[in-house]
Amino acid sequence: MRKSIVTVLAALATSAALATPALAAETEVVVTYSDLDLTDAAGAAKLEQRIDSAAEQVCGKPDIRDIKGMVAFETCKTDAKSSALEQVSVLEPYQSMALASVF
Repeated sequence: MRKSIVTVLAALATSAALATPALAAETEVVVTYSDLDLTDAAGAAKLEQRIDSAAEQVCGKPDIRDIKGMVAFETCKTDAKSSALEQVSVLEPYQSMALASVF
């Protein structure tokens, strides 16, 4: 069984807000979790940290003073995390109880 998920974002929301053509491409970050026990709350929490970090990499945090950029970043991060969690639930349906308790 595959023990990694891919956090992917089409970057449509951020490309319009930031108006940078280079950001319009998809970004992909692989999050491995083969070393984690997702039936355990600690393992699920560690996976959440990894997904959060990957979402920040995918979305590219703007300067805190850029309010529109921060709104787009938060939206992007939420979408990326949702996508990653969907992938985990498809790959590991029997472990969803521990994940649901953390998320």
